[in-house]
Amino acid sequence: MSDTAASVVRVAGWQSTPVASDKWVTVLLVSRSDRYAALPAMVAAARLAFGPDVDVRAVGYVADASPRDLQQRGVPWVRPDPVDGIGSAINAGVAAGVGRVLVVVDSTVGVTDQDLQVLAAAGSGQVVQARVRMPDGGRRDGALLLRPGALPWSDDGRRTDDGRQTEGASRTDDGSRTDRAADPDDLDTIPVVPVFAADQPVVSMPRAALLPAPCLPDERMTLTAWTRAAADRIAGNVRLVWSVRRNAEAGRTIDAATVDAFTAWRDRGAQDGAVVAGPPLPPWGARPVSPSADRSRADTELSWALKIAAPAGPEGDGWGDVHFATELAEALERLGQHVRVDRRDAHVRDDDAEDDVTLVIRGLDRVPPNPASVNLLWVISHPDDVADAELRSFDAVFAAGPVWAAAAAERAGVPVRTLLQATDPAVFTPGARGASADAGRVVFVGSTRGAERRIVSDAVALGADLRVHGPGWADVLPAAMAGESSLSRTAVAAAYRDARVVLNDHWPDMAAGGFLSNRVFDVLASGGVVVTDPVAGLADVLEVPTLAVASSRESLAALLDPAYAWPSPAERAAVAARIAAEHSFDARAAVLVEAARAERERLRRRR
Repeated sequence: MSDTAASVVRVAGWQSTPVASDKWVTVLLVSRSDRYAALPAMVAAARLAFGPDVDVRAVGYVADASPRDLQQRGVPWVRPDPVDGIGSAINAGVAAGVGRVLVVVDSTVGVTDQDLQVLAAAGSGQVVQARVRMPDGGRRDGALLLRPGALPWSDDGRRTDDGRQTEGASRTDDGSRTDRAADPDDLDTIPVVPVFAADQPVVSMPRAALLPAPCLPDERMTLTAWTRAAADRIAGNVRLVWSVRRNAEAGRTIDAATVDAFTAWRDRGAQDGAVVAGPPLPPWGARPVSPSADRSRADTELSWALKIAAPAGPEGDGWGDVHFATELAEALERLGQHVRVDRRDAHVRDDDAEDDVTLVIRGLDRVPPNPASVNLLWVISHPDDVADAELRSFDAVFAAGPVWAAAAAERAGVPVRTLLQATDPAVFTPGARGASADAGRVVFVGSTRGAERRIVSDAVALGADLRVHGPGWADVLPAAMAGESSLSRTAVAAAYRDARVVLNDHWPDMAAGGFLSNRVFDVLASGGVVVTDPVAGLADVLEVPTLAVASSRESLAALLDPAYAWPSPAERAAVAARIAAEHSFDARAAVLVEAARAERERLRRRR
């Protein structure tokens, strides 16, 4: 019989604090709902270790849609049905109260009476995990926080003083080195080692440390977050003791709540040394880290990876993201940075450990941060697609919409700085107005987007002398209004200069969030005039005489009237100079470089 998510109870905490039992130890056995067969032997081991009256309990849990076995007779079940996940199982198991020491062991871990005695004794004053040996020879030696705010590292081998893997030396309880490797089968050579947290279900802690376990879908992060919080509660460390075997472990599932759990540690100290990021883990895309060889690069010359949503090849060449990233990359390079632009197929690369800074230019796609680098997020479009957990997973966040930035910062609990879109004054610059087909006309440059663009349809309805460039318009507009299906960047700049008025519009979510289109900056930098639809907070960030808002068809009619008095060429040139100085990609690049350096320094201080 299988359980669905709806049929399984989640136990997120307790209605009241668990009572203090007069027992010395409580042994809680937790088991996935299809692995109950090992429990009778574990109950027998607990009774042999602590006597026939030992407080031993069992709770089943469903994980990965596991089927439900029948509960064995003779096992002291806490409840007749399994609960949702290992965190719920822990919470359900201790709700009735605990002894002075709590020992939690999963049914996949083989334990004897001696193992349980050692765990109970070691956990009487601190939070401990037994080292775990896997069938393939791998080791699970607890979790280390290698980088603040990143998914903790669960390693397979021995560690040196600085936390790196080695085939030789290990650490003793006081942090000193030993000269030989610890043999898992030679108990005299197994030192007690401090770690960031436990990540295997064979743990022990004093009752004073007990608090509810989080209900996360990822077993390792559930245990890591729980044991780290428990150790913090008694101002202690988590330590490795003893050695046991485990015959299976859960796969990894990193959802939004799991991301929030480990990003909460962005201000904690971490291990020294460089790290390398592994592949994204489903379904959220967070990436594990592992130690890497140190590499040093001066902060004046950083290696940047700009991540954009455009697909590779000709299919993506015309995307606005490509032009945006290219012009930003050129600005960064003028500041001495080394830059590459990664399209959708290269969001994760085998060689991205060499990246000092990952900048996600957030459009359509969510991109997993690279925890081997500084991670910056710049939300420039589609803000409604950006979840709070995504914001919390980056070292610094920027948004091109100040209204959205303020609301997102309050909601997500992390700073979100306003960084407007920009223009390239080398392309969009004032000049002599030409005698092209656009001269003296109302111009719009952009695709149909497969939906009505209200400002264009209103201009058509008003009978404006309109000329529209971009794909998809040939079958939509009167032939006299259809321009070119595509234009080069220099041709776009010329169209903006020659036009009497340039039209601009926004997606509804961008307008509501104050995301001012980069088309506005391009037109103004070209010495043109632009009429746009309403954008929240526009007057607070950009108020110039060559920019006007059409809030209705009637107001648009007035602005498109050939008799409307727009500023003189000299006034337009002054506006263009201001835009070039304040809203260029060079100005934006300077802000981003400063932020990257500040975050690198912050990460150094946290190590």
